[in-house]
Amino acid sequence: MGTSTLTRRVLTAVALLLLLTGCRTPGEAPVPTPTATSTPRPFTVMSTDQIRVTDPAAITDAASTVLALNVFQRLMTADPGGSVLKPDAARDCLFTSATVYTCTLNDDLAFHNGHPLTSSDVKFSIERAARLKIPGSSAAALSSFRRIQTPDVKTVRFVLSRPDTQFGWALASPAASIVDEEAYDADRVQVPTDPIVGSGPFAVAKYSGNQLQLSKYDAYVGRNPARLPALVYRSVADSPTIEDAMSRGAVDVVWRGLDTAAVTRFSQQVRQNPDRQTLNGFTETVLGGARVLQLEWSPSSRMRSDKDLRQAIAVALQGDRTSDSLVPTGVEGHTAAFPLGGKAKPKVTWKSRINLTLGYDSTMPNGQDLAAQIRSRLENTGGLSVQLRPGDLNADLNLVDRKAWTSTALAWLQPYLDTPLPAVDSTVSSIENEFRATTDGATADRLLALLQKQAAVDLIMLPISQSDEPLYLRRGVEMSGGSFGPGWQLGFFGISNA
Repeated sequence: MGTSTLTRRVLTAVALLLLLTGCRTPGEAPVPTPTATSTPRPFTVMSTDQIRVTDPAAITDAASTVLALNVFQRLMTADPGGSVLKPDAARDCLFTSATVYTCTLNDDLAFHNGHPLTSSDVKFSIERAARLKIPGSSAAALSSFRRIQTPDVKTVRFVLSRPDTQFGWALASPAASIVDEEAYDADRVQVPTDPIVGSGPFAVAKYSGNQLQLSKYDAYVGRNPARLPALVYRSVADSPTIEDAMSRGAVDVVWRGLDTAAVTRFSQQVRQNPDRQTLNGFTETVLGGARVLQLEWSPSSRMRSDKDLRQAIAVALQGDRTSDSLVPTGVEGHTAAFPLGGKAKPKVTWKSRINLTLGYDSTMPNGQDLAAQIRSRLENTGGLSVQLRPGDLNADLNLVDRKAWTSTALAWLQPYLDTPLPAVDSTVSSIENEFRATTDGATADRLLALLQKQAAVDLIMLPISQSDEPLYLRRGVEMSGGSFGPGWQLGFFGISNA
């Protein structure tokens, strides 16, 4: 072998060695191996419930109440399912006379934009909600106030038109959320693209319809400070999407949205696992009786006035009904009013089939299946044809997955009280006003029973079912028992992450 050939082979070997060792010569520091970098995903809460309304004065649905609960404050609040009001933005609220309700604000209250929160903002917010008076919102509960006085920056005095023992609960409802008078229009509902400015435990970093990004508001002063520094609430299309996210470790809390089959599978896994977890590492919390389904007539339906039709529909659903009142079991003041079970036969008194539309929220768990089941029962009467209309609030009938604004009997009855039949309007109003005025427990219970029994006569709203609602937390995530609003709406403030 020639010298030149040997030299070429040696140089080739050295070059290959340098290539394999990262192209470094003796004495050089090694070149670090490139590593893949990724931004840690945010803490994520997932549901099929979509937040559609960002102005608390205009909220009419349970999903949007989640935003109001976590981003805005109200003067008062309550523990989930509790019957005692607790102060939030207020230091205290009390009746200083039969028709004067006085609240004193906490010190150092401020909105997320840095503006101070004063009695003037409270006055502006309550008067604005009453002025806008969005149908289906909780603004109707504020109807008894005549005027609001603000003698100083921390005092709010509500002068009522009549005695109203329930007024404090109205101040705990979404429409009573406090907004910045410098950021909100007194005569217009804010659209989702407008700034969302509250004073609650979380501030909105970004909202994009199906995703709400929140950050902890460190200057919050109130009952429910946040534990997490930030989180994302993401609404998705269906149960399989949530299940996939759980299996991939892409979600930390699952709030509603899983269908019956998924819930059954996960519940079985929890029971069979000594660690009481699902196979993908989630614990299960069951909220007893928190899911309430009701069927209601649209006030705009021309068929709503037909008594025989209302009666036939109520009877057709009687065998499936598991709830006996518009006020659910477990709520103080509940009275059984609607018949359950049996072999009741609907009486069809008309000759030609009647065409009805049935609306439902397609994002609620099993929404389409539940609506289809109701349609089947109604069409089995032989006198009805029912067209399903997902998302149509103006359908003749609507299947509603309801959460009351607060856990009071009157809050559960509010949708019925808002639009009674004309023939009983004065009677219902009289009973309601008498209930609001009384301070005697026995009298209050009697009047609540009268309202529930009248609802069972009128049949413009029908209780369908009351069932448990599961909540799933990823391993290491904890949630305090108070991490819910007065009507069992989800509060992010009680969630912590190990």
